Amino acid sequence: MWLFTTHGFLSVVQHNSMPDHFQVKSRVRDPLSALWPGHEIEVIDWADYRYRITIHKEEALPVLIGVIQSIDYTGFKGACHGSPRYHDVLVWVWRVMHEYQASNEVER
Repeated sequence: MWLFTTHGFLSVVQHNSMPDHFQVKSRVRDPLSALWPGHEIEVIDWADYRYRITIHKEEALPVLIGVIQSIDYTGFKGACHGSPRYHDVLVWVWRVMHEYQASNEVER
């Protein structure tokens, strides 16, 4: 699952060999260190998601639920204004998904 948070972009997937663990991946270190401070971040230079943590699902879920519970904004992109580059990326993603929506409506 892809998650765009105010901390940054994450990919949360089932760990490939540990059924009770997630692998939480990111393109940059910041969202992992913000959400799971002190947790060891693995760096894999050749991987598409260079930064990742392996975390027990029971440890990850309260943090992810907390991210949702802390939503206090009415517009996501505006809540991410603290990082101009991340905001620019979000605008680009928004635009691509808007085009996808429009093309899907034409197909009907």
